[in-house]
Amino acid sequence: MRELNYRRNAAALALAKRSGNMLGLLTGNLADPFFARLARGVEEVARQQGFRLMVCSGGHQAELEKSGLDFLINQGCEAIVVHATRLPDQDLIRYSTHTPAMVLVNRYIPSIAPRCVWLDNQSAARQATQHLLENGHRCIACITSDLPIDDRQQRLEGYRLAMAEFGITPEKSWIISVPFNEEGGETAARKLLDSHIPFTAAFTFNDVMAAGMMRALHQQGVVLPEQLSLVGFDDVVLARYLFPALTTMHYPIERMARRAALLAIELHQHQTPPPRSLCFAAELIERDSVMRNK
Repeated sequence: MRELNYRRNAAALALAKRSGNMLGLLTGNLADPFFARLARGVEEVARQQGFRLMVCSGGHQAELEKSGLDFLINQGCEAIVVHATRLPDQDLIRYSTHTPAMVLVNRYIPSIAPRCVWLDNQSAARQATQHLLENGHRCIACITSDLPIDDRQQRLEGYRLAMAEFGITPEKSWIISVPFNEEGGETAARKLLDSHIPFTAAFTFNDVMAAGMMRALHQQGVVLPEQLSLVGFDDVVLARYLFPALTTMHYPIERMARRAALLAIELHQHQTPPPRSLCFAAELIERDSVMRNK
């Protein structure tokens, strides 16, 4: 075996055993550091449990998400973790009916709630906005996604609830919808400046949008946080290395991914999962991008 550099053929073994111990992951854009963290959490559980991991990216497009999920099923993935933002609820419910070990992460559908690992986005956005309000800010922009996804609606609601607690009803122009990437953040910064609204703070849908905003604002001579305070969302690695270091909501996506992967494997093995909370909370991480408004 050593002389021939023999390696066990996992596919042949799976065929013989009629079980391949294959864990599938459908995720978003792998170039986004958020989804890299998600994949890392799933991979950690796969290694610990002796499962092979197969990954597909849905790219936040319904057709790609559907074809990716079909691919994972056709490749024999017996347990699957799904992060899908564009597939309708009814499609995911149908897939779950035929795939008993499929678990959703970052998505909550009441009819399949025991297989949903999700974040309380509304409370997290409310806390982020409250932090700005408690620092004296009243004219606060909400930089959100231009896609009609659940996270967007939940975080917008959290933002509005926090503002209402301080007797503020945001104007429609205070909500800026752009792609949720660095370029979207740059676009948001330009829209914010072009509006001539006296914003003193902004809450962004994610950290990479905040990073894009910082770059564009710096190019326009806007000094952060003296002239504009920012709070992001996710707490990706780059957040602490931006200048100023970004105050953000820590999204426990790796813990959520591990929980989802373990649940999927338990369902595949027909185990009864122990009682666990499948709803996670974000945590405010205070850094240097928020200054008290006088």
